[in-house]
Amino acid sequence: MLMDQVDNFEIFRPKMDSTKETLHAIATFEADISPSFPYVNAELGGWDYDQTNQVLLLKLSEGKWITLHPHKIAIRGARDMEESQALLEWIKSQINEIYDHRDHIIPRFLSQAGLKVIEILKLLPMTNCKACGYATCMAFAAALREGEIRLED
Repeated sequence: MLMDQVDNFEIFRPKMDSTKETLHAIATFEADISPSFPYVNAELGGWDYDQTNQVLLLKLSEGKWITLHPHKIAIRGARDMEESQALLEWIKSQINEIYDHRDHIIPRFLSQAGLKVIEILKLLPMTNCKACGYATCMAFAAALREGEIRLED
C-alpha cells in the first residue's frame, strides 16, 4: 500500500472569500505518492500533469478539484465536511488500487488539458469584442481551457 496514513487533514473556507459555500481541504502525509501520478493520470484522466514539479490536477466536476502533490492532497469545492472526508478516502483508495495494478496500466505523462490559458489567448484577436459571450478574451480563454465551453459552442 503506497498511502495508508494521513498525518494532518485541515478543512477550511477559501481564504480569498470566506463567505463561499464550498470548502477546501489539505491532507498531509509522510508517504511519497508521486510514483503513482502517471498511472493515476492514465486511469482517472488527470486534467493537468506537471511531471517536472510532480503535481497532478484532477477535475472531478464543475468546481470540484483534487490536486496531488508528493506529500499532500488538496481538495477544492467540497459541499461540506463529510464530502471533504469522503473525497479524501476516495482518492486514497484510488491511488492505492491504481498503484497496486500499475503493471497492467500504461502510464500517461501528458495532460488532458493541453494548452495553457496564455497560449489560447495568443490565438485570439484580443479585442474584447464580447462576440463569444464573454466580457474579455482572457475570460473566454480561461473558460475554454477549463472545459466549460468547447470551440463548437
